[in-house]
Amino acid sequence: MWLTVMGPLRAWHDDEELDLGPAKRQALLALLLVRSGQPTSLSTIIDVLWGDAPPSSAANVVYRHAAAIRRLLESQFGTRSGAGTDRSSATRLVRVSGGYRLDASPATLDLLRFRELRAAADATAGSGATTDRLRLLSRALGLSRGPTAAGIPPHIAQHPYFVAVDSEYLAAMKEAAALATTLGEQASILDILQPAAAQHPLDEVLQAHFVQSLASTGRQAEALQAYHQVRTRLDEQLGIAPGPELQSVYQEILRRDTPGALHPAPTPPKPPHQHADQRPHPVRPAQLPPDLTVFAGRTAELAQLDGLFLSDPGTESDTASEGAHPRPAVAIGAIVGMAGVGKTTLAVHWAHRVAHRFPDGQLYLNMRGFDPGGAQVTPSEARRTFLTALGVPARDIPPGQDAQLGLYRSTAAGLRLLIVLDNVADSDHVRPLLAGAPGTLVLVTSRDRLSGLVATEGAHPLMLTELNPDEARQALVRRLGTRRTGAEPAAVDEIAAHCARLPLALAIAGAQAALFPERRLASIASEFRGRTAALDAFTDTDPNADIRSVFSWSYRKLAPATARMFRLLALHPGPVIAASTAASLAGTALEPTREPLSELVRAHLLTEQAPDLYVLHDLLGAYARELLRTTDPDDRRELSVRRMLDHYVHTALAAATRLAPHRTEPWPLPPLQPGTTVQTPPDHEGAADWLDQQLLPVLLQVADQAAAHRLHAHVCQLGLALERHLDRLAHWEQQLALQRICLRSAETQGDLSAAAHAHRALGFAHGRLGQHDEAHTHLLRALSLFTEAGDPRGQAATHRSLAFRANAAGRHEQALDHYDRALSLYRRAGDTVGQGSVLNEIGWTLILTSDHRAALDHCARAIELCNSAGDLSGEAAALDSLGYAHHHLGEYDHALKHYQRALTVYRRLKDRYLEADVLVHIGQAHFARGESDLAARSWERALSILDTLRHPDASLVRRQLDEVRAFASHPAPN
Repeated sequence: MWLTVMGPLRAWHDDEELDLGPAKRQALLALLLVRSGQPTSLSTIIDVLWGDAPPSSAANVVYRHAAAIRRLLESQFGTRSGAGTDRSSATRLVRVSGGYRLDASPATLDLLRFRELRAAADATAGSGATTDRLRLLSRALGLSRGPTAAGIPPHIAQHPYFVAVDSEYLAAMKEAAALATTLGEQASILDILQPAAAQHPLDEVLQAHFVQSLASTGRQAEALQAYHQVRTRLDEQLGIAPGPELQSVYQEILRRDTPGALHPAPTPPKPPHQHADQRPHPVRPAQLPPDLTVFAGRTAELAQLDGLFLSDPGTESDTASEGAHPRPAVAIGAIVGMAGVGKTTLAVHWAHRVAHRFPDGQLYLNMRGFDPGGAQVTPSEARRTFLTALGVPARDIPPGQDAQLGLYRSTAAGLRLLIVLDNVADSDHVRPLLAGAPGTLVLVTSRDRLSGLVATEGAHPLMLTELNPDEARQALVRRLGTRRTGAEPAAVDEIAAHCARLPLALAIAGAQAALFPERRLASIASEFRGRTAALDAFTDTDPNADIRSVFSWSYRKLAPATARMFRLLALHPGPVIAASTAASLAGTALEPTREPLSELVRAHLLTEQAPDLYVLHDLLGAYARELLRTTDPDDRRELSVRRMLDHYVHTALAAATRLAPHRTEPWPLPPLQPGTTVQTPPDHEGAADWLDQQLLPVLLQVADQAAAHRLHAHVCQLGLALERHLDRLAHWEQQLALQRICLRSAETQGDLSAAAHAHRALGFAHGRLGQHDEAHTHLLRALSLFTEAGDPRGQAATHRSLAFRANAAGRHEQALDHYDRALSLYRRAGDTVGQGSVLNEIGWTLILTSDHRAALDHCARAIELCNSAGDLSGEAAALDSLGYAHHHLGEYDHALKHYQRALTVYRRLKDRYLEADVLVHIGQAHFARGESDLAARSWERALSILDTLRHPDASLVRRQLDEVRAFASHPAPN
């Protein structure tokens, strides 16, 4: 008989594995094995198995399980092969006073064999560091297959009896690693060191040995990657930086010429920051919107801004002296005033004039503080946006507000930035976004006076009012030309007066006048007279300003179809609207929709932000809503909203299907409303662009609207279609908000299946955010609901999520158990794609356990299944995993062959992100072979793609690229 407890608890006899019974019996056997040869009292057994709350029947349960274990052990004597077994060396369970003792030998129990081999290694210690000693230690360590008694309930596995065995193994592993380093034989122990490092991810000494061993065997890219991973784990889980030993190993990799390594520079690159929050700033963001080409006036205000924030005030062309710099402190400017007074235009114009003074870039965000739909950008969302722009990977941004704020301030520390926060609600909307080094300027615009920001943060206020008469006249001259305005100066002044000299109204009036060049300006001015609508619906000051008359005058000039389009735009939940969405609101085809949108742009009632993307100013949106209520019946408005929701949901399904054709689950949807425009993105890039630019900014509002209209199927489809994409972008907080809407809708409808899908997605997102208790609760609830609903595919997907969580925690045996269950469920459901995906995930888990040969088999089977099902994306993923397994076996030619096949498929699918991911792996394989030029070339291509996608992984690739260049840029020392 052979029993193992250094890893999963297992037993064999006659080459046949034995069934060890239920969990409590296995836990009892594991306890007796780790205490082999020592008596264990009944009270100790009960304490280990049940803790502080044992049942009254605990003793009887122990007796029954002990009897079953005794019968199991005695089975070795009841077979022909066991007839001659020496009972003195066999494994036996003996009843002793008050408890039990299990007697075993090194021939029957892995733990005792481990101790025997370690003792033999210690016996050679007198001879110093010898290969015999290393060989004995390696044999001992090779007996381990994971954490002690893996698979027994976690609360039992954490008992000191089991932890002590893990500590024995860890001490022996460190001893072997140090000995291998002394002997220069790191390659001989790498296969046992890698799973040990995975099992103890926060042990810095062990991690230092692992990183050093990788580098010493020529695997520099993996060594650097392993160092950065442990540095991140230490920061996220313990809040500490790597200690001296890890730092020393890292700098040694960069400094020394190790066997098989590329030759680094004699002078090492600058070491990494001491804290993971202090990340390098690899990109210079330039987020300012375009400057207005017809900007006019505001001479006094521009001079005031120059005087406040520049040591040597500039002129209109910014002719300040070359030595002028922002003052040495984080400065805050607050441009405040009524709606339509030109706050944003002034802020953006001045920001462009001084942008060159801020060497680390410009950040801009419309905070939507006065959005009519209430969809303000929260400080947390704004910080995530800015951190991503500053090169922080989205997955590294913590969910907690305090931790996020700390990361934001740490990232901005040392950077001189120009930060423009447009349209903030109040002072509290701004404070969590104040950051940067001395010399940083934060420029804020708001309708609020921001008195709190002025009083407590030292902000410099600039109260913006209407243009003066000369500037208002100049604004019209810039739009209509000097000849026309010079011929009728009185009419120009009258038009400006009717526009209350507000830039927004002047822009609209000027645009309308420009559309009719043959008309006299006096005739246009006369149309404003006698219109006395008050401004109170639009502004909070100056009730005599008749801005609505300007809006009304422009609106009445519109063709009927264009006027209807203007009103319908008010139904959209966000400020940016696409032409296809507008077409669905109107119930017209896309091409005929473009003309009324163009007419609105020409009339300055709408702004074209990009081709087929438009922005409606919130003042104009308020006016359009007022017209809509008085002009369009309720049933027509409802029908327009329904077409808009149909457009978003059906196009989201098409985009998600394009991104993952075999992994997007369609939900039964009601028929499309006539007149709805549904887009079908042509490729991966187009699908991702549509989701990112058109749906995600209004996703939660769209889901809320669908729920409010009782369109449960629409809500469910949004949750299913967007889950994968939101996860890939690391938008986990938005994922939680969306799936909560889905869950509420499902519970309202009593839909078990929909609730199960929402719980599964919520569990996965909570896990991503490190909220493990919530993740476990949601995933178990999902599993229960899918089982109740009789949905094997849903059960399988949930087991895969549980397996992913287990792998992330280093519990690889538990992950494999979940994957086995998922595979069985997919087989029962006849889901070939699901089977292929799980086999690939099993292969990846085996890679994590360093069982690379077994991984090759599972990945190859995954490729066959995905190929037979026509699942190109799944086939490419399995090819990538297969290459990764070959890479870790040192079979770089095979690795590159499979990586290249995966790359070809992803390029065929036009999946740019995964193309970049494979290019990173190709670079690592080249780097491991010592081909630094080819590695750099591959990483440069990957970086170009990720920068184009604005993906946070770009910073990681940029760091790898910097390090390989540091290795390759200097010859080896003589």
